[in-house]
Amino acid sequence: MAWFRREKRSEQTVTLAEMGSMNGNTHAGVSVTDDSALRLNVLYSCVDLIASGIASLPVDVYRDVDGRKVSATLPTWVKSPNPYMTPFTFWHQVVSSLLLDGNAFIFAGRNDRGGIAALVPIDPHRVTVDWATDGTDVVYRVDGKPIAGDSIIHIPAFTRPGDLRGLSPVEQARQSIGLGLVAEEFGARFFGQGTTLSGVVEHPGNPKPGEVAVMAQMMKKSRAGTKNSHSVGILTGGATWKSISVTPEQAQFLETRRFQNLQIAQLYRVPPHMVDPTVQSSWGSGVEEQNKFFVDYTLLPWIIRLEQAFSGLLPSRQYVRFNVDARLRAKTTERYSAYRTAITSGFMSRDEVRALEDLEPIPGGQGAAFIEPTGKGGSGAGNPIDGAAAGG
Repeated sequence: MAWFRREKRSEQTVTLAEMGSMNGNTHAGVSVTDDSALRLNVLYSCVDLIASGIASLPVDVYRDVDGRKVSATLPTWVKSPNPYMTPFTFWHQVVSSLLLDGNAFIFAGRNDRGGIAALVPIDPHRVTVDWATDGTDVVYRVDGKPIAGDSIIHIPAFTRPGDLRGLSPVEQARQSIGLGLVAEEFGARFFGQGTTLSGVVEHPGNPKPGEVAVMAQMMKKSRAGTKNSHSVGILTGGATWKSISVTPEQAQFLETRRFQNLQIAQLYRVPPHMVDPTVQSSWGSGVEEQNKFFVDYTLLPWIIRLEQAFSGLLPSRQYVRFNVDARLRAKTTERYSAYRTAITSGFMSRDEVRALEDLEPIPGGQGAAFIEPTGKGGSGAGNPIDGAAAGG
């Protein structure tokens, strides 16, 4: 496998801390890191929208039996990844790590039998990844200390051929993020310092330096700040005010911020209307259709990465699945109509439908049998879940 090892680029020999200080600076004049990037509202919204969307999905485990999908017992780490986190918090941290750093590292604590006892997300900045000296294995180090390969689950995002670590979205888009941060700071200072009245005071005489300082201080005290933005100013001694301020519209301030919002939404493939209320949705005509588009194009690529990585912790022929149907539920009438069709067509039983609605099976096993089509009734919105409504 040594042939598969990619020659190190010069920047790969630099430590992570040095990389952050080198690459964090932008042409906009601000340093962009994972922490500072999250201070940009639209980026925070995109990350939380995706991470929360995935973390809120139910997680199921199935077993492949002769090509059929059969439900399997959930392992303990699915129901409780570790004693300190709920499943929602665990998945949210894993996905957030992917979205910010481009890598998720999870420590897999094992019991005496070699089974998974706990899963704990690790700050990706603490982890280094490299090929072993002979190029046949991957070596993980946390805070410089080597960790056994079977104790680390590494999920990379976008990777180039031969690279071990995924590319950081924040690093790749740091110029756009930096511009967004500067525009936000400009807006805050614009209104906080009352620059709508900024300009120069023209004095007809030849004031002394001390008088100029006193006049400037008086103007700042009486005019600067939001509270003084609409107060009346009085100039004496023949002095006149000449405004040189530039309005936000003239500086295309709002347009710049809106464009940066679209850039960050594009980075994470989030529909712009989900993070910017001024943008009208063009992703379908209904909420259900928009949700499906969001799941298919935004969530699903991340979900597949997680499913493939964590399925490796299960016994042979078992695999993890996130139940995206929980997010795609239609309105009650439409859902019941679809259930009725499924039941009367014979490809779902009443108990299977009840399971989708988090209901217990019908006592006595009556709901396990399929119902033959009767030709009666229609596609009404009656409740097909209970036995009486589905036909006797």
